[in-house]
This record gives sequence, C-alpha cells and structure tokens, in this order.
Amino acid sequence: MRGEIMKRSNLWKFLPLSAALLSIVLFVSAGGAEKQNKPFKWSLALQNVKTGELVPFSAPIKSETGGQFRLIISPESSCYAYVVAESSNTDDLAVLYAGSIKAGESWTSNVLILSPPKGSESLFVVTSMTEQAGLAKMIDAFNSSPGVTQRRALMGEVMRIRGVVSQNKEAPEKPVLMGATSRGSGSGDGVEFSGLDTYVKTISLEH
Repeated sequence: MRGEIMKRSNLWKFLPLSAALLSIVLFVSAGGAEKQNKPFKWSLALQNVKTGELVPFSAPIKSETGGQFRLIISPESSCYAYVVAESSNTDDLAVLYAGSIKAGESWTSNVLILSPPKGSESLFVVTSMTEQAGLAKMIDAFNSSPGVTQRRALMGEVMRIRGVVSQNKEAPEKPVLMGATSRGSGSGDGVEFSGLDTYVKTISLEH
C-alpha cells in the first residue's frame, strides 16, 4: 500500500512539468498555424530603365519603340511566380521566369526592349503561394518545343487561371514604396496585392 501511495505521489510531481510542456507545444503549434495562415502579400513594379522611374500600369502604357523596362516582383512570403511575354504584332511568346521567390527577396527581369514593328506587348504575371503544376507543365512543353500548339496551350492555361482568380475577391491594391535603380539610385511606388493565394496580373505596353 505504501508503495502504491509513493507511485501516485511521484505521478503528481510530474503533472506540472507535463502541463508546462503541453503548453509550449500548443503555443508553438498555434504560432506555426498563424504563420501558415498569414495572408499572401506581394508587390509588383514596372521600371522605366532610361529614367529609373516606376511606371503606373493600371492602364495600357504608351511608349516609343525602343523603350526599355524592367519588371520587379517582391513577395513578403515565399511563393511561385510565372512571367510570360506576348507580342500582338508578331505572335511571339517568351517565358521570362518560372520558379520560386523567397520571402523578402525580389525578382527583377532582364531589360525588356520594345522592338519594331510597332504594336502592343503584354506581360502576364502569375503569382501563387503553391506551385501551379499545370502551368509549369505547359511552360516546360513550350520551352522544349516552342511551336504554335504549345504556345496556345500555355496561354490557354494562363487564361484559365485568370478566369478562376477573377471569381474571387482580393483586397484593394495599394501603392507601396519600392526601391528602383537605373543610372544611380532612386525610389518610387510599386503596387501591393493581398487577399488571395493566386493572382494573374496583365501589363500592356503600346508603342
């Protein structure tokens, strides 16, 4: 009987420690869930290379042939990004980027030059917290064999994603201060997006 009492007594000694450990585990788990549920925020900017200024892109951009631009994507959390450029006057298509971007880092495109003949160019920017497997597959197929069929399939997938995203409601976009450099350094307003897990943004340039 004494031995049984001692066992129970020892058990009660360990209960406070167990409770403390459980509290720590729950706290860490809650923090992890909170981090995982953090809204997806990212910023997009278009820089005029010649002036170093960031250009508003909510409406089609008027530029001269030979104009030079850079695209800048800056996410607050790690994400996937896909950037496709399409020329209306030549039907050319190019994949500028397809991959991940780490939290707090930025991706900046190479210099994009508006080459003749005159017409319009479209930049399709797809960002997502998870990999877009279908789009990635279409991009791989296009890069391996950039024919008409692959080009149509790739743009069809971009349009499909845009159609799905357009049914959802995102938070109002707002300007954010982003660094921009050209000859020397400067800064300007990019645009921040939040509220959804996937976005498709289109930038149109006319020349």
